Amino acid sequence: MSAEQWLADYQRELAGAVDGAVRASARLRQVGGHAIAPRGEVEAWVGVSGALERLRLTAHARALEPDVLAGLIVATAKAAQRSAAGQLTGIMTDFVGPSAALDLVKAHLPAEVDDRAHRPGADEDDYFENPGVRRG
Repeated sequence: MSAEQWLADYQRELAGAVDGAVRASARLRQVGGHAIAPRGEVEAWVGVSGALERLRLTAHARALEPDVLAGLIVATAKAAQRSAAGQLTGIMTDFVGPSAALDLVKAHLPAEVDDRAHRPGADEDDYFENPGVRRG
């Protein structure tokens, strides 16, 4: 291969990488997570970094004890973070493919929490002490 051919191939690869980075950046700006408490008392939205951007509390949230409401807010925000993290992982997989860089991203994602593993039952009376969250 001649030096000119090698340089032309390298410039094509570089242009492709730049194009991929621009597309990934545009997609990353659209990432956000959303989650809703099972009975809808709390709704949370987070941005690409996982930072809480918006929180909605319904009138039903007022009936909850402060500690229960606080726990529900935190659980809902974490579920929204996991939703955003899933989108982020998809974008990074498309951009870098299976690689050490992707493994690094995955290693810093919020962990899925299994509510049921930490409590004996999930009956109606237990809800207010151990509310769960669904992702929206």
